[in-house]
Amino acid sequence: MANCYLTENIKSRLDKGNVVGAVFIDLKKAFDTVNHNILLNKLTIFNFSEHAIGWFASYLEHREQRVKINTELSTPLQSTMGIPQGSILGPLLFSLYINDLPTCFQSANCQMYADDTVIYASARTPIVVAETLTKEMEGISQWLKDNHLTLNVKKTVSMCFSIRGKAKCTIKIDQEAIEEVEEFKFLGIILDSQLKFNKHINKLCKTVRTNLNCFRMIRYHIPVKPALLFFHAMILSHLSYCVTVWGQASQTTVKPIISLYKRALKIMDQKPIMWHHCLIVQKYNLLNFDSFIKFSFLKLTFKCANNLAPAVLCPFVTKINTRRVATRRAVGGNCIAEGRKTTFSQSCFSVIGTHFWNDLPTEIKTQTELKTFNRKVKYWLKENQICGH
Repeated sequence: MANCYLTENIKSRLDKGNVVGAVFIDLKKAFDTVNHNILLNKLTIFNFSEHAIGWFASYLEHREQRVKINTELSTPLQSTMGIPQGSILGPLLFSLYINDLPTCFQSANCQMYADDTVIYASARTPIVVAETLTKEMEGISQWLKDNHLTLNVKKTVSMCFSIRGKAKCTIKIDQEAIEEVEEFKFLGIILDSQLKFNKHINKLCKTVRTNLNCFRMIRYHIPVKPALLFFHAMILSHLSYCVTVWGQASQTTVKPIISLYKRALKIMDQKPIMWHHCLIVQKYNLLNFDSFIKFSFLKLTFKCANNLAPAVLCPFVTKINTRRVATRRAVGGNCIAEGRKTTFSQSCFSVIGTHFWNDLPTEIKTQTELKTFNRKVKYWLKENQICGH
């Protein structure tokens, strides 16, 4: 959802003829350098009670660490900073610690997900974008010093998004230029400067192809039920991750994934490469690739339309208000999305998801429970799958 929100905002700005510059922030040992006193002071700002703050202080204090080499142990030393990693409270406390980072921005947008932060701004030219972000980086530098955090300049990169070809914007922090890249892996998705997602899909194909080779070797030695389990765990799990983001790519770009999906079905059913995959889909009551994409988009669209998604993502998709517009579309539960001018921007989640949503029967669109909606949508998609051969 974080990636979906980011691409939605970038495409919205590109649709208006702007260039979007982004800086992907990387912090040095972010969890290990959290200052306990600053963290506890910030908890008071969030109106935590004295007893709760005392409990957090007790949780953080009197922790020791030591190093073991072979059988030798070092003398224990008290840890006076940092948050225990691998804990449930770790990400929560760190999120509270950096929650006020966006307050140091004036003209840029900031999106945070744990210790992954991206700052982006848009303008008509790359030069203006670079100037804006360079100025904003001054505020970040001061905020990091005040909060005892350190920027990893070598891993912090910038990217310039444009639909008018490659654009460059040189952004600096503390008089040092930030490396500019054409692609960057953000929360598991490889973003490229033109949001074509071809690099990510190539990597996804490589991963799925490797798993398919393993699947082919073991399939003759396992029954159907474990084979279906492998198919869902080792193939579909990779395809479903952020599918509402990379699924915005063109049909030409997605074509290799479709071929691998069909090949996985044939391996699972132990059929030759020329076998008709639609028969396998019907046999195992599965979704074909088009239905798989539609289901993923529809599920997220349902969450946005019913305010079950994060609050920042919900405004991109809203149901037509029946109180104001008593039309057949409004009563039928149709949704509206922000208008887009360019074909490129119309490939964003909100437009695709709304298009799929409005094609659903009224009975499904008016559901309010996610489990019931998912069940009915899957059944409807399977009933309406069209054989392309």
